[in-house]
Amino acid sequence: MINISMRSLQAFCALEECRQFTAAAKRCNVTQSAFSQMIGRLEEQVGMRLFDRDTRSVRLTAEGALFSIKAREILDHVARAMAEMHDYATKQHGRLAMAMVPSLAGSWAPALLDRYRAQYPGIALEIFDTYSERCLQLLRENKVDFAVTAQPGNPGEFLTRTLFEERFYLACAAAQAPKRSGQIALHRIRGLPVIHLVHTEGIRAISAGQMHQLRPLLRTAGAHDVGIEVEHAATLAGMVGQGLGFGVVPQSMANYFAGPAIVMLPIPRNDLRRPLFLIRRHWDSLPPAAAAFVELMQANLPAGASPATSNETASRER
Repeated sequence: MINISMRSLQAFCALEECRQFTAAAKRCNVTQSAFSQMIGRLEEQVGMRLFDRDTRSVRLTAEGALFSIKAREILDHVARAMAEMHDYATKQHGRLAMAMVPSLAGSWAPALLDRYRAQYPGIALEIFDTYSERCLQLLRENKVDFAVTAQPGNPGEFLTRTLFEERFYLACAAAQAPKRSGQIALHRIRGLPVIHLVHTEGIRAISAGQMHQLRPLLRTAGAHDVGIEVEHAATLAGMVGQGLGFGVVPQSMANYFAGPAIVMLPIPRNDLRRPLFLIRRHWDSLPPAAAAFVELMQANLPAGASPATSNETASRER
C-alpha cells in the first residue's frame, strides 16, 4: 500500500509554486538536501517523474500536472476537515440533543438555553420534553446525548448520577389549606384527599434516606386517594384551585400553581425531596457541545434546588 505523507504533498505544491528547490525548501523549513530527498521519494512512490529539472528552473511534467490536481484536492479536503473539527471542538458548530422531563424543560431549561445560544450561536439545538421513561428510550435509540430525568437509569445500560435535589410542596385551595404559611410535615397529609398526576407512579422521592416511588409513599403516609388522575400539571392546578383535592408536587412544577386561589406549603427536605438525574450511555463520552451544556446546568441549579446529597441508583429503588 502506498503511504504518501501530507508533508510530501505540501512539498510537491511548494515546488510547483516556487519552481526552485532552494525557495521551496525554505518554505517547507527543511534543508535543500532533505527537500530533494522528499521529492525524489514522492516520485518513487508515484512511479513516475513529476518534475522536469534543469539548471535554471523546475517545471511540472504532464503527469505532474495531473498529480497536482489530485494533491491539492487531498490537501484542501484535509484542511476543511481539520477546520470543521476545530469548529466542533470549540463549539462554533455542532449539535446539542437532550431529553428532559417537562417540569424542568419548561421552568429551568429556557433561561439556560438562552445563555447557551448566546455563547454558542452555531450549535443546533434539539430538545425533547417528555416523561422519564421516554427520555431513557431516546438515549437507547442514540437520539440524544444525555437526559435529565426524575427516574434513574438501569446501571447496566446507563451512567446515572444525581444532578440536584428539589423539595416537594403540598398544593391546596386557599380555603382548604391546613395552614397559611410555613412548612407542613409529611405526616400531616394523613387523611387529606390527594389528586395524582398520571406519572406520579414514576416519580422518585427520597424519604428517611431511602428511595421510594411517590404514590406508594403518599399512601403509606395516609393520604386519601380521591380517584382522580390527570396528565398535566396545569390540569392538576385547576382542580386543586377548585377545591377538588390536594396535590403533592415538586418545586419545578410550582409555577403552575401560582395565584391567590392556591396555597403552596413546602414539605421539609428531611421528610421528602426529589432527586433529578443526569443520565448518559455507558462508554460514550459527551460531545463538546453537550459537555458545555452540562457544565452550564451544574453551575446554575434551579432556584431552591440543592446539590445532590445522595447517590441512589436503580439498584436501590424500592
